[in-house]
Amino acid sequence: MEVKVEMSDADLLARLRDAEDHFVERKTVSDLNDCAKTVVAFANSAPVGWPCVLYVGVRDDGRFEEREIDFDSIQKSINKKLGDIYPRVAYFPKIISDGTKRALAIIVPGSLLRPHFAGPSYIRVGSESKVASEQQYDNLIAQRNSKVYRISKYIDKPVSVEIKWERGNRTFSRGTRNDMKVMECNESWVTLTTLDGTSKEAYPLNDIELSYDYDHGKNRLKIHLTMISD
Repeated sequence: MEVKVEMSDADLLARLRDAEDHFVERKTVSDLNDCAKTVVAFANSAPVGWPCVLYVGVRDDGRFEEREIDFDSIQKSINKKLGDIYPRVAYFPKIISDGTKRALAIIVPGSLLRPHFAGPSYIRVGSESKVASEQQYDNLIAQRNSKVYRISKYIDKPVSVEIKWERGNRTFSRGTRNDMKVMECNESWVTLTTLDGTSKEAYPLNDIELSYDYDHGKNRLKIHLTMISD
């Protein structure tokens, strides 16, 4: 989604002079180590699209720093720090002036892509720690859902699957598929394959109900899929 946030110099100067609140923060150029945390907090906390502002080159009382500041260099340094945020946050830098001195205003709208993190997520691949891909990151978030978490523990393992089809208040067929393996499970889909990998079936979580049991005879998870048909 394209996000455009426009704030005039007058608006930015007015917010600068207001008391610092949830959506405004002021920093001097020597205090930028945690600017990524501030931007992430803005993006995660503000109503979607609501502009928050991080002022750089400004003291806590709203006064501009007296010294001459190389804002081109400062902006490059900030861009590098914010480049580690995942997923990336939309932000809009703008130079403002009180007539004699300048400051940098970084406008950060509340994000639709939240949650954001002030650095990448890592997973283990063999003996190495690697940055998680976007799909791996999404799967990590999805695992907060207990349903996804429980099934994900059986990825690449055989499970017992019972399928029940329902129309209205009637059950019109039932089938049991014992020789299936969980291939993938995320916030939208459960993908199952035959043990030899020749057949694959994907079930959307929004269209099915999942309950859990344990197949003690085969010592494995049993998944009950209730398919709702119009």
